[in-house]
Amino acid sequence: MAVEQNQTQASDALGALRKTYLPRVAPGRAMLGVAIFCVVLAIIEFVTGINKSLQPPSEVLSDSFRQDSIRIAFILAGVFIVIAIVLGFLYYQHRKYRIHLYEDGLIVGTWRGDRVLLWEDIYKVEGFPIYGRSRRPVSWEYKLTTDYDEIIHLRGIEGIRTLGQYVERKAEAAMMS
Repeated sequence: MAVEQNQTQASDALGALRKTYLPRVAPGRAMLGVAIFCVVLAIIEFVTGINKSLQPPSEVLSDSFRQDSIRIAFILAGVFIVIAIVLGFLYYQHRKYRIHLYEDGLIVGTWRGDRVLLWEDIYKVEGFPIYGRSRRPVSWEYKLTTDYDEIIHLRGIEGIRTLGQYVERKAEAAMMS
């Protein structure tokens, strides 16, 4: 509730909301899909370990092979659960990241909290293209340097190029006045 109140107070100082930029969808879907897949594999390995532990020892193989396969199944289940938890946390981080664009500045929202930037506070804006397997950029990253020597990276947002160009124009106009 305190974060919402702080954001409301900051947004009142920044003027009217122009647009909200959300994170790109594909990385989030990939993280969530792999996390779900890891949970399914963990359940399968856990059930396999329990099933092997309930079976009687083999008459052909020694019991150490059965015990090793039980340990391996439980270890794999644990590894898959840890991977699923890490990917779930990364998915949460990804979904919390957003940029609210206002008339007099912007609010960069991350999982750590919101960062309020006025156009006058931005000292330098640098845009870097991100290339895939072609000669054309697939995305962009913008680095904002504030008057307090704080560096804020803008990346992984739908429409980042449009946002970056707008921020660059507004910051230059604020520096000129």
